[in-house]
Amino acid sequence: MISVAVIFLVAVVVAAASLVANFADTQVRAPVSSKQPIPQIGAQGDRIEFTTSEGSGQLILLSHTWLSSGQVPPSSGSYLRVEVELTCIAGAVDFDPYNFQVFDQTGRLFETAIDGAGDAMLESGTLYPGDRVRGTIAFDMPHSEATLLMSDDSNQTVTALKVPD
Repeated sequence: MISVAVIFLVAVVVAAASLVANFADTQVRAPVSSKQPIPQIGAQGDRIEFTTSEGSGQLILLSHTWLSSGQVPPSSGSYLRVEVELTCIAGAVDFDPYNFQVFDQTGRLFETAIDGAGDAMLESGTLYPGDRVRGTIAFDMPHSEATLLMSDDSNQTVTALKVPD
């Protein structure tokens, strides 16, 4: 009798644990998004002025293309490749392709994908008043509306530009 009761108790515990594990496996949690505000600074379509703790400048979206191939095929089916120009107005403006991210209309964030940038990838460096630099940045993401984010070296969002579809 005791053996039957112990077997029954073990069976109930195993069944309950299986139900809890199955429920946890089927629940997908929404990605955690940054609550960091995006600065609203005078934008003119494809360009926007910004200010960092070190200086100020302008981010210009020169062009964008969607590609289905690269050095490594995109895992999402496409690369968004943007050509940007950065200018320094005052102080110093640090730049790096890893200071850029893109988010789509659902809020998903995509990091820089070097494999899709091609030969003209944006380099790293510092601009001083009157300096400018051009380069390409790519993101492995599904084709959709997108917003380009630029951050500083401390990962604080500096500015954002809508990428036309």
